[in-house]
Amino acid sequence: MNKDVKSRLEQAIREADERSQITFRQIHAVEPEVANAFAPVAEAARELEDYMRSIQGIEFTISPASVSIRLGDLELWVTYDPRSKKFVGEESAHSWYDSVRYADRYEWSSAEECTDALIRFCAQYYRMARAINQAASRG
Repeated sequence: MNKDVKSRLEQAIREADERSQITFRQIHAVEPEVANAFAPVAEAARELEDYMRSIQGIEFTISPASVSIRLGDLELWVTYDPRSKKFVGEESAHSWYDSVRYADRYEWSSAEECTDALIRFCAQYYRMARAINQAASRG
């Protein structure tokens, strides 16, 4: 790979990481406070995953401290931030129109609010996956 292209790629990756909440994702040890606060959201995510198994293309990753839901390059990630005492999330994707990666960030004050948001996101992902699968079966 050309050194200029490689260095530009590395710079673009660093910039994308900076725009993301990547530092939350790099936390490896799960603090008991985080696991306890996040437990209701993780349990709801397991129920949502069970329901949504019937639709191809949606992937769940559930851990004691976070949930990630992917559909293609669209990803929702939620966790609990012990510093702010809030549930936080990020939905990121790649814009095919202008080739820019974007991320929208969210905050919720309770596990119930976070779970409600997770349900709404899952409904959107379900509808998108269903449309993609229907279009693919016609093609």
